[in-house]
Amino acid sequence: MKAVKLDYNNSWRWAVGLLIISFIAFWPSYYAVIPGSDFYIHFHAVTALFWFALLIAQPILIKKRKLRLHRLFGKISYPAAALLVISIILLAQNRISTSQEEFYATRTYILYLQLSLALVFAITYGLAIWHQKTKPIHARLMVATSFTFIDPVMARFIRIVSPELDMNTQWLTFGIVNVILIALSIIDRKNRKARWVFPGLLLLYLIIELPIYFDLTGLYWWQSFSAWFASW
Repeated sequence: MKAVKLDYNNSWRWAVGLLIISFIAFWPSYYAVIPGSDFYIHFHAVTALFWFALLIAQPILIKKRKLRLHRLFGKISYPAAALLVISIILLAQNRISTSQEEFYATRTYILYLQLSLALVFAITYGLAIWHQKTKPIHARLMVATSFTFIDPVMARFIRIVSPELDMNTQWLTFGIVNVILIALSIIDRKNRKARWVFPGLLLLYLIIELPIYFDLTGLYWWQSFSAWFASW
């Protein structure tokens, strides 16, 4: 059987697909009510959309050999990534600090999702920049930054498609991420330079998933942190 080889110059198709799903997923809560949304949501939406624009543009520029423009966009990604992480933190802090008492427990759980995914994004992007001169590693890690969007996008999409679903959607959303990473790890197993990328990311995701699967966000350590975070 011929080995599968992925062309990361075509990864823009994945980004476009996830972006389209995100428009559907966030339509009720954001796009349909844009005038009524506050600064924190707008800031996060703009930074996230800009990141998708980079994920779409960069592989296309590589494919068309527009290397100078690709490098320019690469430099633009530094502040873009920082602003995206900042937007997540600011949105998370605003939401938990203004949360009503009856929703506070749920908000602390969502806070964990927001901050843990922001951390994974920062680590993934940081590794991509660290390995920017090693194309196989750099390309995989840059594509993998989009995986941090799967949970917020698919959780909302699932609720739209199946509003009566009686289960924690993170079991499904992070399950999707894990399956993707396992599949990519198998495909990449013979790539000497980059075969560590997806297994390493899978391990990282499994670590941040532990508090979700074992309901650890209700414990004192996270509740105490959440109270401190909300007091900013």
